Amino acid sequence: MSKVFFTKDPSRVDKLFDAAEIGKIIGKDDFVALKIHFGERGNKAFIKPDRAKPIVKKIKQQKGRPFWMDANTLYKGSRSDTLAHLQTAFDHGYTFGKTGAHVLIADGLDGRAEQKIQVNYRHFKILKVASLALEANTLLSLAHFKGHNVTGFGGAIKNLGMGLGSRAGKLDMHSDCENCEERKTCQKKRTLESCWVGSPHLVQEKMAEYAAGISAHFKGRIAFINFLTDVSENCDCYDFNSEPIVPDIGILASFDAVAIDQASIDMVNRTDGRIKGNDKFRALWPEVNWETQLKHAEEIGLGSRKYELTEI
Repeated sequence: MSKVFFTKDPSRVDKLFDAAEIGKIIGKDDFVALKIHFGERGNKAFIKPDRAKPIVKKIKQQKGRPFWMDANTLYKGSRSDTLAHLQTAFDHGYTFGKTGAHVLIADGLDGRAEQKIQVNYRHFKILKVASLALEANTLLSLAHFKGHNVTGFGGAIKNLGMGLGSRAGKLDMHSDCENCEERKTCQKKRTLESCWVGSPHLVQEKMAEYAAGISAHFKGRIAFINFLTDVSENCDCYDFNSEPIVPDIGILASFDAVAIDQASIDMVNRTDGRIKGNDKFRALWPEVNWETQLKHAEEIGLGSRKYELTEI
């Protein structure tokens, strides 16, 4: 059973950092990647820098060297190349002056800079990961927990798995080449427009495999923080966002990506809000079984759906 720590105060991520003992995985002069989603231009639900920046101070107290990090998007938008991505991050408040940490985009100018990780999962034997991410000594995932029209919800698993795939890796996660009628003639000249055919079930399993492979690469030097604030219906990749489906709940921290996502789901479902019922993400996206990513992630050893919650 994994430990998950919780605070109701969304401004006290530093307190959560201490309670979860995240500092023990950060050494002197370690490069510490803070994997975060800066939000598409026009979106307002992303994690605000004033809520995330106390983590920077805590890492520096451990003599670590933190930086904000994400990878470019597969679709065309305000984060699909590094220069546009940096501008969006800066416009949303993620500057050195405001947060004390620089922003680095992990997969090169156009999403093609990648390193490969060998794995042995159901769908993948090779993962194509944003190269800079794997150069860090320690990785902290800071995920905005919300709904998602393909995966049901987006949390730690999605932030790590889909978030750190290179452009080719992201396309692999969205594609279903084995069942594609055009596979013999496409010569693998795949594009998002021609090849985004993966089912929600398939995308979730592939995303979990990426998360598991990346997590294993860091060999215990990885931790997860989920912000249950501004919990919107869909991904921060859209240039808009819905009103929150529940009031702000707080922040969770764990060394287990599966446990923290399961705990986040449970807390959202127990909270009264704009979306009614005890399975709010199924109510939002009835054709998507969000449990798929958690079940597959647990099966391949990423973590456990059983957890012990400690409120601080």
